Amino acid sequence: MLEQQRENGNATIYQYQLIRKFHIPRLLLLFYLLFPIPVLLVGTLWFSWPVLVYMPLAFLLVLWIHFVVSHSVLLIRGSIYRKKWRLRFSGIWLGFLPDQHTGYSVLQQVLLQNLWIGFVFIGVLIAWLPLPLTLALLFWHLWFMAPRLSILFSMRGQRKDIMIKLNPQDISFYVQ
Repeated sequence: MLEQQRENGNATIYQYQLIRKFHIPRLLLLFYLLFPIPVLLVGTLWFSWPVLVYMPLAFLLVLWIHFVVSHSVLLIRGSIYRKKWRLRFSGIWLGFLPDQHTGYSVLQQVLLQNLWIGFVFIGVLIAWLPLPLTLALLFWHLWFMAPRLSILFSMRGQRKDIMIKLNPQDISFYVQ
């Protein structure tokens, strides 16, 4: 059967068949990566210089929240999943994300947990944090989650046994 798949051109090294590939346009990537600069400028105009301290602080705090939540969900799912994830800073993929092919159900669970736990965390802290820091936390949380949620929205109505590979320039969807 393996020989037959190789002859037909349907097999890959990992025996995953590519079903869809979304290319990330350079303009979109550039817009995404530069979007925090105007937000920082507007925040500085509205709230003065403390925003220059709050934005980097909020960036690190949201990155840490996403790491802890992702790592916890993967720990609950089993140690095999944790080995496939690492901190990535390539292209549009920033944060604790899969480095290899990963199942759609695992990725969906981690991303949705990150989304709602991030909002709950910010909501709990809103009473004690200054408004500019709260807005910075909210901005970075949404900024990190935007490309990740695009994966979930693009996969609505698809099979659940799909494997996803996040590359710097594209998102590839495979089936075993």
